[in-house]
Amino acid sequence: MPRLVLIILVLAVLLFPLAAAAGNVPRAGEDIAEQLDEQLMMRYAGTSPDMSKKELRALARSRILIMGTTPANINNLEQANPLARQMLEEVSSDLVDMGYRYEELRRGKDIRFDKRTGEFILTRDVRKLASKSGVGQAILAGTYVVSGQQVRFTMSLISVATNEVIAKAMGTVPITPDLVPLLQENMPAGSGLKPSVYTRLQ
Repeated sequence: MPRLVLIILVLAVLLFPLAAAAGNVPRAGEDIAEQLDEQLMMRYAGTSPDMSKKELRALARSRILIMGTTPANINNLEQANPLARQMLEEVSSDLVDMGYRYEELRRGKDIRFDKRTGEFILTRDVRKLASKSGVGQAILAGTYVVSGQQVRFTMSLISVATNEVIAKAMGTVPITPDLVPLLQENMPAGSGLKPSVYTRLQ
């Protein structure tokens, strides 16, 4: 029996870093979404004797339509890595959960069928987009910078009407071994391509 307990403890210690790493990106996304939400609520929720604070916030969120864009490399705004694309998914998911409306800019006009890989509606081919313009009140945009031990994201909600930054948030993701393949610029996630040598700045 003590041997079984020892094996379980060893497995728990070995698996803990993997579990922690898997949760770092969602946690950072949630933190960014909460910061953005708090700033938006201070600006737009207002007060009313006829409505509770919760009702006012829910109403304010339902009136804001957000268009999301991929965070870009702060040193080259035309580049993004798979981790940045995943961060957009995390933040936008949390904002939708809070009650914001979200416009999917990548939606194609047709569903594309591929018998080997499945059915697809999302596209980055401009010719296949359902719409080439958005109608949201705010654009979610951001940048990231990769250091030796972490990736720092800065996300902004920009008013479409005025170009004013109406909310801004930051979040950090520690670099763990499972995230290294997601840091390669312009490499599709799951492509199977991995660098042969890893370098970490000290």
